Amino acid sequence: MHLSLIIAFAVDIKSFTHAFSSTLICTSNRKGLQYSPNCIRRVTPLDAASSKIPHDRAIDRRKSPALWRYDLEYSIAPVGQDATQQTTKSDAYFPKAPPELMSPAGGWPQLKAAVANGADAVYLGLTSYSARARASNFDPDPSFRWNDSDQEYEPTDDKPASLLYAVKFAHKYNVRVYVAFNTLVFDEELHEVQELIEQIWDCGVDAVIIQDIGVAKIVKEVVARLSENGAGNGLNGAPLEIHASTQQTVTCADGVSFAAERTNATRVVLGRELSLSEISQISRNTDTEIEAFVHGALCVSYSGQCFSSEAWGGRSANRGQCAQACRLPYGLIANGELRHLSFDGIEGIMGGKSTSDNEEIKYLLSPQDLCGLEQVDGLVRAGVSCLKIEGRLKDASYVAATTRAYRQAIDASWNKVLEEQNIKTPMQQNRVIPLPDEHVSRLDLTHVFARGQDENHDGLTPGFFLGPNHQRLVRGRSPRHRGVHVGRVVSSNKGAVVIQVDEKLLGQTIPPLKRGDGIVVDRGMPQEQELGGPIYDVTYKQGQAVVRFSKDVENQWADHDYYNSISLAPKGSHVWKTADAEISKRIRKLAELDPPEFKSPVSVTVEGKVGEPLTVRIVDERTGEIGVADSRALGLLEQATGSALNDISISKAIGTLGNTEYSISCINMDSLDDGVWCPLSWIKDTRRRAIENLSNDPDDSTEDKSISDKQSTSARATYNDDFFVVDQLLDEIASAGKTSRSTQSFPRVSVLARSFEQVDAICSFIENNSNDKEPRVSEVIIDFLEIEGIRSAVSRIREAKDKSHQNIRIVVASPRIIKPGEEGIWKTLLKQSPDAILVRSTGLLYRLTQLGGTGQQLSIQSLSTEGDVEVTTVTLPELIGDFSLNAANAITAHELLQAGLSRITAAYDLSAHAITELATLLGKSAQHLEVVVHQHMPIFHTEHCVFARFLSKGNSFEDCGHACTRNTVHLRDQNSKDNLVLADMGCRNTVFMSEAQSGVYSMNDWAKANIGHFRIELVDESGDAAVKIVASYLRFLSKDLHAKDVWDELGSIPDSNGRLMGVGTGSLRNSAERRSGEVSSSVH
Repeated sequence: MHLSLIIAFAVDIKSFTHAFSSTLICTSNRKGLQYSPNCIRRVTPLDAASSKIPHDRAIDRRKSPALWRYDLEYSIAPVGQDATQQTTKSDAYFPKAPPELMSPAGGWPQLKAAVANGADAVYLGLTSYSARARASNFDPDPSFRWNDSDQEYEPTDDKPASLLYAVKFAHKYNVRVYVAFNTLVFDEELHEVQELIEQIWDCGVDAVIIQDIGVAKIVKEVVARLSENGAGNGLNGAPLEIHASTQQTVTCADGVSFAAERTNATRVVLGRELSLSEISQISRNTDTEIEAFVHGALCVSYSGQCFSSEAWGGRSANRGQCAQACRLPYGLIANGELRHLSFDGIEGIMGGKSTSDNEEIKYLLSPQDLCGLEQVDGLVRAGVSCLKIEGRLKDASYVAATTRAYRQAIDASWNKVLEEQNIKTPMQQNRVIPLPDEHVSRLDLTHVFARGQDENHDGLTPGFFLGPNHQRLVRGRSPRHRGVHVGRVVSSNKGAVVIQVDEKLLGQTIPPLKRGDGIVVDRGMPQEQELGGPIYDVTYKQGQAVVRFSKDVENQWADHDYYNSISLAPKGSHVWKTADAEISKRIRKLAELDPPEFKSPVSVTVEGKVGEPLTVRIVDERTGEIGVADSRALGLLEQATGSALNDISISKAIGTLGNTEYSISCINMDSLDDGVWCPLSWIKDTRRRAIENLSNDPDDSTEDKSISDKQSTSARATYNDDFFVVDQLLDEIASAGKTSRSTQSFPRVSVLARSFEQVDAICSFIENNSNDKEPRVSEVIIDFLEIEGIRSAVSRIREAKDKSHQNIRIVVASPRIIKPGEEGIWKTLLKQSPDAILVRSTGLLYRLTQLGGTGQQLSIQSLSTEGDVEVTTVTLPELIGDFSLNAANAITAHELLQAGLSRITAAYDLSAHAITELATLLGKSAQHLEVVVHQHMPIFHTEHCVFARFLSKGNSFEDCGHACTRNTVHLRDQNSKDNLVLADMGCRNTVFMSEAQSGVYSMNDWAKANIGHFRIELVDESGDAAVKIVASYLRFLSKDLHAKDVWDELGSIPDSNGRLMGVGTGSLRNSAERRSGEVSSSVH
């Protein structure tokens, strides 16, 4: 018997809107003290900075307003109990500590620059399994140990730095080290992964940042074994932690809970597409640490959901081999016609029919970079635990500049918070950095690196912190770093360029051009040769600069213009300052700084009475470790006959601890009786022994306490002899299957439809082929972009089920992304009473299993369009995991099945052969594995809306006019292939690959491997084309057609514009995948 639950929603929309018209951005109940009322800062749910209309009216601007009218803070209670009696967390909480500042370290120079300029932590990659395979990265081999002379293994030009060396260096300065193990892992790599995790442990790393759920399981088991055997680990002996990577695509509190409970994550990196308000809502609804990106490159696609590199080049972005397809030029095909996009004057976007190349917009998917300097205060008050700077492919100057800028911003914000709370003594001292008065400005950051600028945008944006702003996020002129816009070409002649110079950019004064600065002339063709280089000479006259280059540059310019009709410096061209000699020199100096010596603050307590020994107690305020010693061996305290011990004499005897790794923050003598005496030498000796008892290695105060070679070696020996994590996990998986598919001749076939026309055509096909024999369509998945039409589709499938007398299951697909406030979407899907839900996020999986999982009865209260209360009783259906959960190996697949799924879809990063291997390792559980045998790969899934940006002047759903409902859009790539763009009910865009991907040549192998389910996915095909596709695969399974016949049939099906895009194996190709070191360079 299942307990019936009720989900209560707001009944009065006006009350609901009023109740949630202000949402705290400074909350998290795990962070300690409450705010006083006068310091609570509030913003509207859509963020005051970006919301142009009241929240209740904004809801009416949604494509499906009813989905967004549910209470954001819904509660659950047994039937008969008033749900309003449930308690909720208070909004007003005070963060206990400022967020950690984490900087990228792609190599040794970047690591040193990060530590010297104020990073609290660094994240770095290994020479394998890193999402930035092209970075220098670090060698995890722990065999580089210290010899008797303590000679450290340093990096060389032909060898990466040692991870062990990096950890030792960082820990010396109280900086934590996190290894980015944020890629998907294939089955044949699992044993290697276990070995790497053991090496990471040996090196004393503080945390691993993980995408793959299976890898998290391995880490959890390895750490449990090593800890059990007494091995040491991270900074100050802390355990090795698991941090959930942004590649896990977490965008809601339920996703955080899944990562914490199912993968043992102590911290979760949120998706970069969340606003400050949404981050705050997540933070205050979880006890898990929250990390947010604050600066650097913005992927246009949700991290972990980009398959463009995989589809087009076999280079998986989920495997550290991103080809940066988002930085390529695309043409906009609207309703079958190529649109020439240009800037209308300065700001407006238009779809004109002709334009100069100088103003044409081509880079439709290339965002400007993220810069959250102005949002640091909001993030601090939201209770975010860590602010992360992106950039493991950037140089040391970038790391130094960004680290210093955000170090200073965090410290300023935190000191402000403390002042508001009237806290006089800081709860945590600011990290000391050399040259503290050397500040880094936004203009400095623009010079160091910014992307996608135009003359009114500097390449740095707040991203989605203030909500969507599609016009600002993607400008489209260039995909690369250009520098600072300094003007336009007025004329050029005989090696000189005359420039009408800008004085300011976004309110910041631009320094005048000078000799040694670098400039480039941008004629709107960044993929072609450009005129540029260091300035040899410059003169100013009436607001214009006359610039000359070196003779070599002038000669190249003359040669180009002689042989080409278009000059390298035509009138009107933009001019960018790519390097400022003074700024570059200053930033380079910061990058070359040595970190300041770090001394851990300690409190010293001196206590004692007459006739007892003097006791010195020293407490490390950072770690809580205690060192105690007394004067028992020297003598006891006496009553003073002359000068007694006093504050001055004791402080002088204690000293400054200058030759140790500690610094004294305070000396407490409250427990020392007045009028006592002993020789000052006793105090010095007792203090020395207390320090020795506090320090792990009294002979070497700089030795890193995180690594104990004896403990590690002993633990590993026991571990390696007695326990093999991966082998045991795989053995458990192989024996975990319930039953084999003895009575099932064929894998069951599902068809995913994205329009009612397709559903209707498939239903007619089923009715006209009414028999219950395999192979047949056993399931129809409804994956509509809008909620409208789903109910009609469900009714049509039920009608076909009745007419055909076949057991056709109805599945509704959920969105890949669910943000705070979007619970109404999946609740509406539940009200359709499907047989199953296609689950595409770990957050939704967690929520539905928390509600009781499959079979649980729920009562849902909501408002009808007339304002009446509707009560719907539903039963939670079967839960099917989709490709977006990234099940790339048997351990991950098993973990997801154990989490409440009835079956799981293989990850799109797997080749056909890898899918077969996965099924083999799953054993009997392979019947719960589904493979998509036909699809148009969803290559991008974005918060950025192409429709709003290029077919309207709107910034969000509030003012875009829903251009997506009136236009069909494709993006034409460099191969003249048209890739369909669709916008879902949350206004997120999916770009589908033009070419169909088919696994027809592998289906027999998959069937032999006991795979239980095949899926055929439709996109925008007509009803007739949909039937042709489905019928071809069914005839192949029944051996009426050969694979080649199916292939030829698929290749003859046109897209919605009537163009033939062809068919291929796509990500299923079995050619050897490039190793990380062989990845070619691409646009940065």
